[in-house]
Amino acid sequence: MSYTPQDYQQLLAELAGLADEQYRQFHQGLVPGATITYGVRVPQLRRLARAILRQDPAGFLSLSAPGSYEEIMIRGFVIAGMKLPLTERLPLIESFLPLIGNWAVCDTFCSSLKLRSQEEKALMWQALLPLFQDSREYYARFALVMFLGHFVEEPYVYRGLGIIEGLPAGRYYVDMASAWAVSVCYVKFPALTRPLLERQALPPFVQNKAIQKIRESYRVPAEDKAQLVKYKLR
Repeated sequence: MSYTPQDYQQLLAELAGLADEQYRQFHQGLVPGATITYGVRVPQLRRLARAILRQDPAGFLSLSAPGSYEEIMIRGFVIAGMKLPLTERLPLIESFLPLIGNWAVCDTFCSSLKLRSQEEKALMWQALLPLFQDSREYYARFALVMFLGHFVEEPYVYRGLGIIEGLPAGRYYVDMASAWAVSVCYVKFPALTRPLLERQALPPFVQNKAIQKIRESYRVPAEDKAQLVKYKLR
């Protein structure tokens, strides 16, 4: 069944009906830079996206004009959930990147994307490589969050750590994602990640935040946590 303009208007009506002003105000405070229009919770947005995926996702993408935070979220869920090979999804993923204007849309989109084979991973990795160094903050964060969510494994982890070591500092949401990625690498590959922290080669904020996150992990031995304190930068 084709997705029609009437279906799109019905979606907007559903969003308005699900609006929660108290949650909107709360969530607005958690996502600087976003304008939360309705205050609809993520599980409800996922439910709306699943309905679109069962109907006509391509038709929805061609008709919708994301004018709200919630519509952008739904668009991301639809792109992530489409049953297409990555060669066909990549242009849709790339078209979504300009809509990412905050950490919540970025991270939720990254966690929703599925890579179904090693071939798809290799293709996605090649697409991510130029984005790590992109001057646009959320393009770079997208690459980093994709790395920490999908690529902290052989053979990508060593390459990813090398990229992080070379990133310029000073963009908060990139720096936070870099620290988060280093902490995930340490939990999974401590022997590989520890030398990076020992060299104290990362920018001070990234170095110290990564160590903080590692020390907060229940999966890291207490003796490692004590040792890592020595590598904090003042």
